[in-house]
Amino acid sequence: MTSYILDENELSTLAGKTIVIIGATTGIGLATLQTAVANGTNVALGDWNEKEGNALAQTLGHRVLFRHCDVSNWDNVLGLFEAAHSKFGVIHSVISNAGINTNEDLLADTTDPETGRLKPPSLKSIDVNLVGQLYVTRAALHYFSKWPQTRCQLVMTASAGSFFPAPPIYMYCAAKAGVVGLMRALRSEVVNRNVTVNVVAPWLTITPMLLEDWLAKWTLPKNTTSGVANALLLPIVRPDINGKSFFVAGDKIIEFEDTLSEAEPQWMGQELCDNVREGQRILLGSN
Repeated sequence: MTSYILDENELSTLAGKTIVIIGATTGIGLATLQTAVANGTNVALGDWNEKEGNALAQTLGHRVLFRHCDVSNWDNVLGLFEAAHSKFGVIHSVISNAGINTNEDLLADTTDPETGRLKPPSLKSIDVNLVGQLYVTRAALHYFSKWPQTRCQLVMTASAGSFFPAPPIYMYCAAKAGVVGLMRALRSEVVNRNVTVNVVAPWLTITPMLLEDWLAKWTLPKNTTSGVANALLLPIVRPDINGKSFFVAGDKIIEFEDTLSEAEPQWMGQELCDNVREGQRILLGSN
């Protein structure tokens, strides 16, 4: 187990950089936005909430650009990046934080009133929590490639639900597990483009998304939004960090990937572990 502690003095390295933050009018994203701006960062803020987004841009001043952004809409995502590049030039980092935990009807037997046939589940959770991450990744890597000599960072918000079950948000957990899978698939490739990719997986955090019945019975340490914000900014102020999953619990930042890798021989067996690692070496070497 590796713990990370962000020294507040490290945040001074954010001064003069430009960060695109998607999902930042409330909760974790808002805390991240406020910390970044307080430390001299230019921020392109994308969010579906136009009222709050415009108010934040007006309050925080010329270093904050707001654009309406439904992360599940490709044109919205691309438009945000276009606006950020037009106003600020180089985009140094992207924090993809948009997420929802609603539209969870996977187990509901809803039928079409006309035909009586079973209706499909809503895919809104998948569209926002996973497809949106793919859209942001595509746009981020495209713009990062315009300045290959500059080390850039993509940070995606995953969830404790990426690793552990959290009923009744089944589709949310599936999507957030996909975010971790996306990071793992990218990490050995993007580093060749002078880009790093990491995920932050918050455990229970006091935000508007938190289910009230969970909060009512929770007796364990809780995250603050500022504590998770520090984890999101950690890979940006330490640009050599790549391919990590930062689990945040009670504002403590614990890295999972190194420990999981070390434990592979235990849960796979040594022979299979060796073969899989050699297979990965072959596959990665052929790209």
